[in-house]
Amino acid sequence: MQKTIFVVIYKNFLVYDSSAMIIKMHHRYFSYTKVFITTLALTVATLAVYTYERGISSYVFIPEFSEEVIATSSQSIAQSALPPAVLQASVCDAKTIFSDESDRRWCSALPLADQMRLFQIDLTHEKILFFQHGILQKIFPLAYQAPYGKWFQTPTGFFEVGVKREKFMSSIFPVWMEHAVQIYEDFFIHGIPYHTDGTKVTSQFSGGCIRLEDPVAADFYDTAQKGDMIVSYLSLADAQIKNNMISPVDTNSFWIRQRFNSPLKTDWSWHEDKQYNYIQHTGVDFAPYENAKDISVRAIASGTVELVVYNGIDDGGLGNAIIISHNIEGKKLYALYGHMASMELLKKGDTVDAGEKMGVVGNTGYGCNYWHVGTDGCDAMGDPDIHLHFEIKDKPILASPIPDTCILPSGKKTQCIGYTSHNPTDFGYRDPLLILFSSGVLPASAQTSIE
Repeated sequence: MQKTIFVVIYKNFLVYDSSAMIIKMHHRYFSYTKVFITTLALTVATLAVYTYERGISSYVFIPEFSEEVIATSSQSIAQSALPPAVLQASVCDAKTIFSDESDRRWCSALPLADQMRLFQIDLTHEKILFFQHGILQKIFPLAYQAPYGKWFQTPTGFFEVGVKREKFMSSIFPVWMEHAVQIYEDFFIHGIPYHTDGTKVTSQFSGGCIRLEDPVAADFYDTAQKGDMIVSYLSLADAQIKNNMISPVDTNSFWIRQRFNSPLKTDWSWHEDKQYNYIQHTGVDFAPYENAKDISVRAIASGTVELVVYNGIDDGGLGNAIIISHNIEGKKLYALYGHMASMELLKKGDTVDAGEKMGVVGNTGYGCNYWHVGTDGCDAMGDPDIHLHFEIKDKPILASPIPDTCILPSGKKTQCIGYTSHNPTDFGYRDPLLILFSSGVLPASAQTSIE
C-alpha cells in the first residue's frame, strides 16, 4: 500500500511531517500544537492542526512518494519541481457547529486576533464566529442589526464581553432585552426585545444593538464569558469595486476594522439623547490580515497631491498622511490616506495615476507608532493596530471640513480630526464605502436602508 505524505510548512520551516510523526516547535510562533492524522491509501481520513497562535501557512499534500522525499528540507520541497496540491489550513474540525452549509466558507479563514477565546462579529455576512484556541467552534446567525448609515450604528473595532444580564432594560428605548451580553458601552447582543407589557417588538429597527432569535441568544449568552475578546467588522471577501474606482488596498488582503460613522464613547455624563455621549468615525479603517502579502496603499483614482503630512507632533494623530484631490462622480473631492508606515516621495502639486502606490499601511500618529489594540500610546505594549485610515471629504485639510469640536476620551475638547461630534456627513465627509464599492461589503439588510 502506498502512503500519502503530509507536510505542514511555516515560513519555509518544516513543522510537521506524517512519515516521521514528529512536530518541530518554533516557540516564537507556537504556544500549543496538537496534531491528529490518519493515513489511508491516497486518502486523508483526518488532519487537524490546532494552534493558540497563528503560524500554520499551508498543508502540502504529496501522494505516492517515498519517505526519502520527506527527509529533505521543507525549503527544498517548497522550491522543487513537484506539483503538490497546496491546501489552506482549516480552522474547523469535526465538532464545529454551523448555522447552515454556507458557513463552511470560514473554515479556510484564519481568526482576526490571537486569543484563546474570540468572537468575530461579521456584520457583512451577519454571523458571529466563536473561536477557541484558534479553532472555529460555532457560528451564530444574526436576526437583525441597525440600519446602515443611521444613528445608532453597531460599533466596529476591538472590544471585550462586558456585563451579562438575563433580563436588561435598554438604555435607548423602554424595552426589555433577554440574554443581553454587552459588547461596548450601550451596545448589546440580545434576544428579540419586548415592551413592558410583554408584547414582542415587531419593528426591525435596532438602536445599534444586535438581535438574535431567542434560542440563538440563549446559546450565545451561555457561550460568552466576561473578558472574551470581540472583533466587530465588515468583510471585503465579496467586495465588488465600482468600475471607475480603485480600492485603496488589496481587498483580498484586508478587512474593515472600523467603518464610517462608527461610534466612540468619550462623554460619560448623562444625556437624554445618548448620541451626545459619542463621537463618530469620519473614515474607514482598512486592516490587513496577518498573512497579507500586499499591504500597499494606492490612489483610488488619478489626481493631484494637495497635502503631505509626516509623522510628528502636528499630524493630528494621523501620522504619515497624504491628501489627494480626485474627480469623483463629477465632483472634486479629497481623499486622505493616513497612519502609513512609509510614503512614496510625493510633494504638493504632483500628479498621481489611479492605482499608483502612495505607501504602505502602518500605525503611525503623534510622532511614533501610536496606535495599538487596547491601550494606545507611543510606549503601549499591545499589538500594533496596523491599518489605513481612509477619508473622502470636501476640503484638503486634516480636520473636519466644517469646523467641529470633539470631546476626546481624556475629556479634553479639541477640533475634530478623524471623528465628528455627530454624523460626519453633516460636516463635509462622504462615506467611502458607498463611493468605492458597488456591492459585497454592506449586509443585505442594509441595502434598502441607504436607497
